[in-house]
Amino acid sequence: MSAVSFLICDPSPAVQTFFSKLISGYGFDAAAIKTTGNPHAAAEIAPSLRPDFLVTDRFAKESMSGIALYRSLVSFNPECRFGLLATGSNENIAQEARDEDALFFLSKPFTADEARTEVARAVDQLASSHPGAAKKVQARHQEATQLWATNLQIPALPKYKPGDRVMYRGQTEVVQHVILRRGEMVVQLRDVAGLIESSRIQPR
Repeated sequence: MSAVSFLICDPSPAVQTFFSKLISGYGFDAAAIKTTGNPHAAAEIAPSLRPDFLVTDRFAKESMSGIALYRSLVSFNPECRFGLLATGSNENIAQEARDEDALFFLSKPFTADEARTEVARAVDQLASSHPGAAKKVQARHQEATQLWATNLQIPALPKYKPGDRVMYRGQTEVVQHVILRRGEMVVQLRDVAGLIESSRIQPR
């Protein structure tokens, strides 16, 4: 029986981890679930992985979009299916997903329950055509549902706004700008040069 493989491509490590855990909750082999932060890296590992399912951000500003990544995967695995993620929502993006027969489209920010619902539908569809997926779904669907209900949440980004007083390297600083960069929050402090990852500061 052939194994089922998955590729998760999103700029946010939190989103990568969330979908990886969500899929592995069905009992799929963790070694067959690969994650990357950009479509070019995903395209490099895809030929050896030959993913059956891709979860990807739209990557509208990258030279290779999420849609282009999916098309490259289909060129050597015509049975590959995908789900699309995108910041913001409009009919054009939703239509892009429909035009490529995406199994789901999720607009960021989405809730954990919304993601669970869409991934459950996607895995059920995989099970209808892939023997390896069918066996896993039948064996683990109930267990996965119980796991999600108790343990799995989307990690929240710290929330800061201009003017907030924070601690950085033992000193009190003031947030001047807040920027969402490639899926991660960074801040510019009033008297500190450069951009600082939000995980490196603490509320004052």
